[in-house]
Amino acid sequence: MRMWMIDPKLLCNKHLLGEHGEIHKHRHNFVKGHSVKGRLYPVVQIEPSSMQKRHDQLAEEMLQRGMNHKSPFEQPDLSNYDDSVINARVDLKVALADLHERCENCRNKTL
Repeated sequence: MRMWMIDPKLLCNKHLLGEHGEIHKHRHNFVKGHSVKGRLYPVVQIEPSSMQKRHDQLAEEMLQRGMNHKSPFEQPDLSNYDDSVINARVDLKVALADLHERCENCRNKTL
């Protein structure tokens, strides 16, 4: 799972839908108390405390693009996790560089 954390308007449809779906899929790991270390080190790829807000931003952009959105999201309880996990933040410069390398459509939206 990867939370790009850049303005959803700058994501192509594939990455917009992909990030939205991954947030839903990854919620299970927090509900079950699984380790997310691989998503935090060596590069932070998720912001656990931002999952609800990010989901809502992505859903809003999906609706703006005429897509359907019928999957509500509930922020998982993070109280069993360390503050370093709960408060992890994605480096936007790293995320944007990675996204540009992966996707010409996203790259063209941000240039």
